[in-house]
Amino acid sequence: PPIIDIPASEMFSSPQKAYESALKDHGPVIGVWRKGRLEYIVDEEYTKEVISNDQDFSFERGTARVLNMSFIIPLSNGKFFKDIHMAVAGGVIPRMEKVVDQIFPAFKRQVHRMAKNSQLSGKGVDLFADVHRCIAEAMLIIILGESYVSDRTLQVTEETAHAIAIMTGIYQNTSPFARTLPRTWKVITWVRLVVAVILFQYCRVIVPIIWKEICTRKYRPLTSRLSEDIDEEERHDEPLVHYITRMYANSEGRISILSAVWVSIVVLGFIFASVHQTASVAVWVVFELTTRKEYLAAIREELLATVDAVDSSGIHRLSYDALRRSTVLDSFVREVLRTKGDTLSIARETIRDVPLAGYTIPKGYFVSPMTTLTHRSRRLYGEKAAQFDPNRWVEGPASSTIDPGYLPFGFGRWACPGRILAVTEIKMIILTLLAISVPEIEGGQYTVVDPLNVTSVPPVGQLLLHPLDSEPKQNWMHAK
Repeated sequence: PPIIDIPASEMFSSPQKAYESALKDHGPVIGVWRKGRLEYIVDEEYTKEVISNDQDFSFERGTARVLNMSFIIPLSNGKFFKDIHMAVAGGVIPRMEKVVDQIFPAFKRQVHRMAKNSQLSGKGVDLFADVHRCIAEAMLIIILGESYVSDRTLQVTEETAHAIAIMTGIYQNTSPFARTLPRTWKVITWVRLVVAVILFQYCRVIVPIIWKEICTRKYRPLTSRLSEDIDEEERHDEPLVHYITRMYANSEGRISILSAVWVSIVVLGFIFASVHQTASVAVWVVFELTTRKEYLAAIREELLATVDAVDSSGIHRLSYDALRRSTVLDSFVREVLRTKGDTLSIARETIRDVPLAGYTIPKGYFVSPMTTLTHRSRRLYGEKAAQFDPNRWVEGPASSTIDPGYLPFGFGRWACPGRILAVTEIKMIILTLLAISVPEIEGGQYTVVDPLNVTSVPPVGQLLLHPLDSEPKQNWMHAK
């Protein structure tokens, strides 16, 4: 394919325009040098082929490479992403009703704290920091159980998630040094954070808890017929670390030292994937809601109609069923995810020399679809494809439902297994906020920090949370 020179100034400041123009002039497949490596970009016509053809385009190798973790493939014999997928799909999603009951109090506490801080100070709150902490606490509850949540374990979980986000290059585009000397940056960053955070915090605080849980008792292996006899309530009550342990338990119900180490690594991957990404997307949705106030009344009206127990002091009980029935909010979430401007959000690597669009993409190269071309495709969404319109989704599908024209969670067998949990947490945050406050972005707008990676880098802004009885410029309070 033709190799196109896109200046760094355009690539990182206005990537959508730069890449789409290059594809329009030279596509449907182009090569572009970015951060010291040649990447191939495809347009909408070949997106489905790239993301669904697992025989030629590897999700595991592509994702590991884009996250600066190529070593994890040989280290795990290709099991790392499969094991995380299995842990979430089997240990979290089937027990979502119980999960919501367990983690909602954490969301309620954090949101009330945010609102109080904003209202007492008269200043905005750092939404990403607060949501990041809230989701970190929720993940601790899911992974280890509420009894292990403390200021120390929560701090370590937060710092671990943040450290891995840095190590995997999520903020790399925002650093001139990282963009110019990516390999040097990678070595320095990994050494610094592996020692300071992974070894001296995660391994000293979280890992001993994991080992205490998994090495002092016997487990029914998932492969055993006895697992089918586990009481349904017991299955729904068990923390995720127990389910992961049962994935590796031998016939005697024990787990080897090497398997215990691997369980700790899988938990580490789950913490990163579940905390940072969800917090980032939550910020996008909340900020968009504050700038599109015409949708607030309908969402709050739905809140009052569907939530289990709510009054002027907030939501007292929020069930998974109520969250699923919040379809107006869900349609808003889906439309934000479609239109927020994802560019190169999906990663694949060629397993062999692959013929595509009359070209041959060599083995071992990074390939990514230009996601905005799909999300704003007139062929898929009509003449008003670029228009923000949540009403297009009111009748479905849900925001966690994947299809070839909607790619925030990927597509095919490697679609994000935790997408239902992520959307559930985002909806909990928004409903809990709206039950006690009127959100408003300070200055009326937010700043997109990294246009090339809006998927993982949240926008920046200060969120004001007015009391319900206040009267900001556009009052939507009397929805009921």
